[in-house]
Amino acid sequence: MKKIIITLCILVLSTYVIEAQEKEKKKATFATQILHNSVAGFYPIFFGNFETNKSYDITIYSIFWTNPSFGNLDSGSDLLLETGVGLGFKMFNKKLYLNPSMGISHGKFSSNSEGTKIAEGLVPNLFVAYNDGLFDFEGYIAYYKSLREDDDIVTKDYLLNWAAPGIQVSDRIVLGAFYESFGITRQEDASGSVKIYQWLGGSVKMKFDKGISFRISAGATLTTDVGTSDEFYKVAAFIPL
Repeated sequence: MKKIIITLCILVLSTYVIEAQEKEKKKATFATQILHNSVAGFYPIFFGNFETNKSYDITIYSIFWTNPSFGNLDSGSDLLLETGVGLGFKMFNKKLYLNPSMGISHGKFSSNSEGTKIAEGLVPNLFVAYNDGLFDFEGYIAYYKSLREDDDIVTKDYLLNWAAPGIQVSDRIVLGAFYESFGITRQEDASGSVKIYQWLGGSVKMKFDKGISFRISAGATLTTDVGTSDEFYKVAAFIPL
């Protein structure tokens, strides 16, 4: 009888400990974003978020660039792969989200290397999001700094940034503007910078249940030094998994 009581007590205590651990367990979430634009083409991004008991979360990301010109153009191999880790800060009653990250690029995007270079470049970047029920804003900036110096390799550095300010006209719709620019800031074999494109246009963002959103942007090319099209489009679907 005593053994039965002890066994029941252990089971009850174990259940309590497991429940307590589950309550204390921090969330770990995963999401994907599918994008396509008129220059870079199609590229999916995966995001991971690990809650902590601090004032920040730990974030990870990976971008699978699929444009053949970001690798070996003829074969479509050695494509740019970008992986990184960062911190996510929720501020002002979760209205503002800041996510600085440090990424590493792999492939041959930042050089004229014949094939893949692991840790070819460093990619410090920052994502910003703000929503107070009326004003909705998303912005991003990333600098692609070449790391693999070699006498036989010519390297380049790039700067990418975009911003999407808007007004939330309903619970589901955000109307606003879209700006994006991408260019070469340094080339070993040439002087001066090169503006690949600079875009400005309009944007519509649609919000769905379970955190899903879809944005479509389009407009005019303000500046280009490489002859990109006079017009642009970009679509992005964010899907928590």
